[in-house]
Amino acid sequence: MAFKERTEPIILSKLRILNKRLELSDEEKRYLSSLDKGYRGELQFDAMTEKLTSSCLILNELLLEVEKTTFQIDALIILSGTLYLFEIKNNQGDYLYKQDGLTSTTTGLTIKNPLDQLNRTKLLFKKLLNQLGYNFKIQGSVVFVNPEFTLYHAQPDLPFIFPTQINRLQNNLNNQPGNISTNHYKLATKLVSLHQIDSSNNKVPAFHFDELKKGITCSECESFEVTATHKYLVCDVCGSKESIESGVMRMVKEFRLLSPETAITTSAIQKFCVVIKDGKRIRRILTKHLTIEGSRKWTKFR
Repeated sequence: MAFKERTEPIILSKLRILNKRLELSDEEKRYLSSLDKGYRGELQFDAMTEKLTSSCLILNELLLEVEKTTFQIDALIILSGTLYLFEIKNNQGDYLYKQDGLTSTTTGLTIKNPLDQLNRTKLLFKKLLNQLGYNFKIQGSVVFVNPEFTLYHAQPDLPFIFPTQINRLQNNLNNQPGNISTNHYKLATKLVSLHQIDSSNNKVPAFHFDELKKGITCSECESFEVTATHKYLVCDVCGSKESIESGVMRMVKEFRLLSPETAITTSAIQKFCVVIKDGKRIRRILTKHLTIEGSRKWTKFR
């Protein structure tokens, strides 16, 4: 198990919800698709690191700051002698390597050279380590996880790891000598404490809460065609069932993500869910899972 697990980025979670409840622009949908693809690539890499048998600490998804500059590490593996940081890419298709970027042989479009991001991350991470009083050796690599990715004209000495080399990377990490020490644990704990949760509010499309389509969506197919029975929410499209309690709490999570400044009240959640007409039932569910503030008609939850 990783010392720090990866969680879905808040911006991605918000966009997923908005995509169900608003009509996103084509540009916003492409951004959502890009974030989703990147996150799936990171999870694919995590599946490999979970199988490591060497003495190591794995920290997934770190957002750190040094000298008022933020930087992100997709994955950091702490071993006895070296800190390995990885920039993870899930690009698909054939590309030509050039110093100023990677050019698609199909579309002709050029994306940024991931080495620029890797070098920036290594530089800032080294500064942070020095400030924290550590002088570990750092090794960085860009990992392309998509099996349908090919990069032409890349020199073999570049710190790229291609899909066909990931098994060798795993073997290399497993064969690293030595054991992690208390000092390594102290560093890992400190880095986790410095991790920032980036809400990326500036990238979320502007919207009015009243504009959002209301209702409980199916937990499987995300359809709004859901019927509330005595105990369950039943999807009229795919037939899947979910307990009403589970569905309401899913909607509370969505409500919080989309409108963190709005108080959670029985009335607000009932209006957001639509299909559950019994306000007392919603109140019982909220009371069971959340902390009550106030009394009577002024009751809110957190």
